[in-house]
Amino acid sequence: MRTTKTNRRSSRVLLMVFNLAILIQLIPSYAAPADDQDPDEVPFEFLQGHLIIVKAFIPGLVRKANLLIDTGASVTVVNRELADQLSLDRISDGGVGTRASAFGAAMKVERVVLRQLHLGRRVISRPCLAGELPWKEVDILVGLDILRTASLTVDYQKRKVAFGQAFAAGQRVPFEIVQKLVVAPVKLHGVTLRLVVDTGALSPVVYQKRVEAWGEALGQKRVKLVHGGGTMKARLITLPAGEIGKVEFADIAVHILPDEHSNPAIDGFFGPGSLGLERIHLDFESQAFYVK
Repeated sequence: MRTTKTNRRSSRVLLMVFNLAILIQLIPSYAAPADDQDPDEVPFEFLQGHLIIVKAFIPGLVRKANLLIDTGASVTVVNRELADQLSLDRISDGGVGTRASAFGAAMKVERVVLRQLHLGRRVISRPCLAGELPWKEVDILVGLDILRTASLTVDYQKRKVAFGQAFAAGQRVPFEIVQKLVVAPVKLHGVTLRLVVDTGALSPVVYQKRVEAWGEALGQKRVKLVHGGGTMKARLITLPAGEIGKVEFADIAVHILPDEHSNPAIDGFFGPGSLGLERIHLDFESQAFYVK
């Protein structure tokens, strides 16, 4: 019995050492722009009219990978099909698990090692998750675990994403980090809400309990909302007015989620592009969100 227990303990120790050795090697590298005239910019295309897709190189893949830049996700998720195709190393910490997605729905994931992802001038190697993404065209959903390592600028007019670039224009809105997500105050129809800045969101999404003051008559149109964890039923309404900082909006389409999917720490999510913003900048060091 002692020998068996000793062997089990030794196996666990060796497994911990192996996983630690992997993690030590996975330190993302980032080459900062030489100056403002030489920013680390990457062009993007829209998928489904609002999802930001950039191209990136990964060793072992004969084509460039499609990366979804999603500030509404706290962690990066590799499409399981791509993870299998590249034979990504699995991190043995219990096998396949369940993780709550941004909207509260569950998705099955496992931990894998992503190596040598060339995103702009950065070459990134780090542990992340692998799971079934709802978009067949998306190879990797890039979350804040990677994006927050440098300031992030999204120019919706020029269709470019810039990393580590200074940003001097626009309205400054302070944000807070809640559950590893960026949360900023947004005023919709007279109610100030704490919403996640989510570049992957089609429109503002709010939980029903937070907007009871809007009345029962709102949101009679039933729709299905697609997100990182799959799809869910929602109500769609149009609000006459809203604002973030001193930037005002009109005729805003908003999705209302049922309470069973609510997250008590936040009031919902909003997609900056859906509000007609030309450019946004996230300064993670000073926790400021600039909008223009």
